[in-house]
Amino acid sequence: MENFKMDFTSKTLTITKAFAEKATDPTSKEYQILTQFQNDFPTLKIVRKTHKTPSKYKTKGGEEYSCNQYKNLTYKKMEVFMKALPEGEGKEKILEAYKFLRYDVGGVQTNAYKTVREWFVEQFPQYRKKPLFYLTNEVGVIDISRFIDKEKQTDAS
Repeated sequence: MENFKMDFTSKTLTITKAFAEKATDPTSKEYQILTQFQNDFPTLKIVRKTHKTPSKYKTKGGEEYSCNQYKNLTYKKMEVFMKALPEGEGKEKILEAYKFLRYDVGGVQTNAYKTVREWFVEQFPQYRKKPLFYLTNEVGVIDISRFIDKEKQTDAS
């Protein structure tokens, strides 16, 4: 698609932001194209093109996925996953860190979910690939002070 795309069956003209800006000038080529379409099709619908959803998602590690691997990762899904971990001191520490980030730190900041999700993804890097890995292996709790410091810096800005 260049700057516009005309669908003759639905009588819809899809334009880009750049095309819309240029069409505001009556001396421009875009303005003439737009008025010509409007004269030819009185019931013309004009739609502005929005961003394109990426077809590939790339992780910081360089891996590519066909969809966002952490889409729909809700607090409830995180809690269900952590409660399914084998009993032990590691599970208690993980749940304690989660509750601290979600309720204590999250109560004071506006973007608590972002912090909790970043912690969860780092705490459980195999969550999407091999979730059963955590049923047979002991998982150490990562230090959450880094996440707290990061939020303090964000709040100070």
